[in-house]
Amino acid sequence: MAFQPAPRPVKKRTNGGVQSVTRALRLIDALGESRGEVGIADLSKRVGLHLSTAHRLLTTLIQQGYCRQNPETGRYALGPKLFHLGDVCLGQIDLRQMARPFLERLSRETGETANLVVLDGHEALYLDKVESPQNLRIFSRIGHRAPLYCTAVGKVLLAYRPEEESHALLGEAPLKAFTRNTIVAPTRLRRELVRVRERGFALDKEECEEGAYCVAVPVCNAQGRVEAALSISGPTVRLGDKRVPVLAPLMRRLGEELSAQLGFRGRRESLAPVPKTASP
Repeated sequence: MAFQPAPRPVKKRTNGGVQSVTRALRLIDALGESRGEVGIADLSKRVGLHLSTAHRLLTTLIQQGYCRQNPETGRYALGPKLFHLGDVCLGQIDLRQMARPFLERLSRETGETANLVVLDGHEALYLDKVESPQNLRIFSRIGHRAPLYCTAVGKVLLAYRPEEESHALLGEAPLKAFTRNTIVAPTRLRRELVRVRERGFALDKEECEEGAYCVAVPVCNAQGRVEAALSISGPTVRLGDKRVPVLAPLMRRLGEELSAQLGFRGRRESLAPVPKTASP
């Protein structure tokens, strides 16, 4: 029988994972939680590693581009490779696919049509929807475009942008009145957008279509920018002011949960830009 060499020892594993990989990832997490560069003594203490172990892992991470070392101070920070991976990850996120369970839950819990809307050019674009189970409902379709200033979703997409950008999105032409409730005065619209930021939700009280009432909340991406809006729409006779105190907290919570899945780690209040000319 031929001699069989003894198998090579397997790298020690912890909780089913490779210990060295776990330690390296803990170092990356610690660097990510830091506001700036970190010294190796502080870093090793945070993650509970011996200085020599932390130094060896950091050297490998630097070689692979996952962290960097300031040659003057010797302190460490995240490397450029992670920025690239972050961009790739964000590009792979399918907003419509991730939002679908939230739309289904929103429609189920409110009994109304739930919509996912994004900004496309100077209009609100309906990316996905879940129809209301009610016989009487407001018609909408995927791919439909709507004005920004007179829809709840459009107000959300406008409200969390700098005033200069919102002004550019609205253009210079006078605002068209679709119903008697449409807000066409610029000063009044600015006050309305301030209220949207203060409350964390927007309303459309028959401003775009007679008999239609809508509520919308923001959805943020990892950079803290409002990327989309979640909304419900229904007839005013069923979905009106009396239901808002109950519906708005539910919708804000779902919007925050979807935002968290997209990588947002801040608070809604941190999104509000400071308006230059609007007054509450």
